[in-house]
Amino acid sequence: MREGQWGASEIIPQLYVGDLQDAQKFEGMIISVLPDWLEAEPAHAVWMPFLKNGWATLESTAALIDHALRLELPVLVHCEEGCERAPLTVAWFLHRRRGMSLDEAYALMKRARPIIEDRRRWLGIYNR
Repeated sequence: MREGQWGASEIIPQLYVGDLQDAQKFEGMIISVLPDWLEAEPAHAVWMPFLKNGWATLESTAALIDHALRLELPVLVHCEEGCERAPLTVAWFLHRRRGMSLDEAYALMKRARPIIEDRRRWLGIYNR
């Protein structure tokens, strides 16, 4: 895992976590999990408001990430700072679509992006 040329952090090949500034420079699919659409958001970004429809939003976002990666598109999942909502969304993707435990997913992401905060408690899931 490495820091991308945009400042976003590559978690697995072609999948990045970052912030709003990274989205403005990213070339590939951009998924915003911000609660509100911001004017600074690139026009081609896909807006998937974090937990707007509960867990169904996480499942839909995981499916979208999976589809884009299968098409070999680089994917950036971002929130405002890239430390809470976007990482939780990517952790869910890694858990549901790549078979990792949430512990494994967060450990992987923390190595790539140390500022990540584990927020799985927002889903009613607590660390072991």
